[in-house]
Amino acid sequence: MHRALGAFLSGLLAVGIAALTVGPAQAGTPDIYPLSKIRRGQTGYGLTTLQGTTPERFTFQVVGVIKNFLPKMDVILVRSDDPKLAISGFWQGMSGSPLYIEDKLACAFSYGFRFNKVSLGGCTPLEYMKREGLDTFRRRAAAPRPGAAKGMPLVVQSSTASMGEWRALTPSGSLTEAMDSLGPARQNWLLSSPLPSKPLQPPPQSDGVMTASVPLAVGGFTGPAFAEVERLFTGYNLTPVRAAGTGSGSGGPADFAMGASIAVELVRGDMSAAATGTVSYVDAGKVLAFGHPMFQAGEFYAPVSTSEVHAVVPSAQSAFVLASPLREAGALVQDRQSTIMADTGLRTPMIPVDIYVTAGTGKHVDNGEFHVEILDNKWFSGPLAAMSAMNAITYFLPDRDHTTARIDSMVKIKGAEPLRFVDYLYAPEGAGAVVGGARGLRAIVPLLMNPWSPVALERVELKIDLRFEANYGDIKEIRLPASELPAGQRTWVDVVLDTYDGHEAVDRVPVDVPASLAGSIVQLEISAGDSARLDAAPPVDLKSLVAAFRKLLPGNVYAATLYTADDGVAVDGILVRDLPASALDKLSPGSSTQRASAFKPMARTVSPAKRVVNGNASLLVRIRDAR
Repeated sequence: MHRALGAFLSGLLAVGIAALTVGPAQAGTPDIYPLSKIRRGQTGYGLTTLQGTTPERFTFQVVGVIKNFLPKMDVILVRSDDPKLAISGFWQGMSGSPLYIEDKLACAFSYGFRFNKVSLGGCTPLEYMKREGLDTFRRRAAAPRPGAAKGMPLVVQSSTASMGEWRALTPSGSLTEAMDSLGPARQNWLLSSPLPSKPLQPPPQSDGVMTASVPLAVGGFTGPAFAEVERLFTGYNLTPVRAAGTGSGSGGPADFAMGASIAVELVRGDMSAAATGTVSYVDAGKVLAFGHPMFQAGEFYAPVSTSEVHAVVPSAQSAFVLASPLREAGALVQDRQSTIMADTGLRTPMIPVDIYVTAGTGKHVDNGEFHVEILDNKWFSGPLAAMSAMNAITYFLPDRDHTTARIDSMVKIKGAEPLRFVDYLYAPEGAGAVVGGARGLRAIVPLLMNPWSPVALERVELKIDLRFEANYGDIKEIRLPASELPAGQRTWVDVVLDTYDGHEAVDRVPVDVPASLAGSIVQLEISAGDSARLDAAPPVDLKSLVAAFRKLLPGNVYAATLYTADDGVAVDGILVRDLPASALDKLSPGSSTQRASAFKPMARTVSPAKRVVNGNASLLVRIRDAR
């Protein structure tokens, strides 16, 4: 009897302790304390996770309400003298922590000051978060979408770009311009990729700027690759920190709880990048968090997982949390001014990226591989894939020395044969710089930004062979065998290159001259295959875009191109060559649409190259009259 009574009392004590730890928020969906009733001096408690996965209470006091802190949005200014926050104050990663007044949910902590000596910051009223998150999601879920079944899909994918975004990427609609818009092929292009606009920043306060920030926990990245992560996310509400591992992917809580840590996963696997904040509100599988935007991109899909807090790191500038993602538990669906929102009933796929590296260092050859999954998103998939590849390269060959690389890349598109590319690249400053030339990576941007059809990238594969070599040549000039080239037969030209050791190299390059060019003057251009102009019409749909990619030449060939003086036209994605002037006038577009566009016909000869070739050279050539 006494033993049973003791067990009963122990159970009651355990329940009481649990209630003190997590509060009434876990019993069900809490009532909302209205913003209109907030007054200076009110006190309450908040929930956040200081370590592990269990939320803890802290106390706070209302300082006041700041009107129109952001457009049409007030924030509640709060202060905490709780001993738990005495050393660290409010920290990055605490964004979203729910704050209660009279046991009703009032707001989510979301904004703080840097170099602050007291725990002072702002929180976003739940009224705004529910309106922008839950209400917007429900309206969009109820609205019919062209070609979609009723209701929300179980698996969601990134949407296509608008025609305006495509035109910004490719002013005339050509694939060549889409690739060129990413910057020089042999330079880093991460920041040249189209990115969403930066979130709105709050106005400065009397003692500084009250800002939103969540730590982007980065694991498995080298120093140079981490620096690129910092550059990419500058200006967003993400602060990259090298303070976490790649996570377990399993174990830990399977569900979200108010005050618990939540991670939005951008990269996972052998490398990891996860934005870490706190859950503000849970209602029937719908989760609000952060109290501010991540990218403020509106409808936005990404995997979300539960998260384990290792520790809070005090800092004179701004304290931050060390955390690692645990178990995937839903999908992010909204990213708006006052909140991010996840749905635990949805899953969104990521793009597998497999990277295989062979690095020759003298007589020794290192072999290794990295396997990651990256966010499936029209803005960020390209840069994240490039950062992952750069990370693998700089790990296996970190030396800042002359490097020659061969990169075989493959992009697998659902419903189509894989796109395959071969690039030969040279970089004097080290292996990390060759990433920009991998066309398998550069192709991701125009594919996902296409305005015609959604593209599901099923896999990206990179096979990278690195060597401490300077086996390259800069094209200096073209030397002709005679003053005129013969029509209707194969001839050759000598291409003079400047090499690394200061000597000239001469490669003999074949040129096929069509008989139809007899008696004309044409422009001859010699270039590396991967930098040659694409002989394809501007794409008009996804099929023609993929077909244009297949016409891209590998980087281990010369392209000898003859441009004629005649004009052609591209009509609905089809090239029509050698048209008479009357026909060209008929087809000349009278509007800004891309149905018909001028095109300069070309004749091209492709031949193997002995080295990495940089640049191009051209000259006017007379074709001998037929006799």
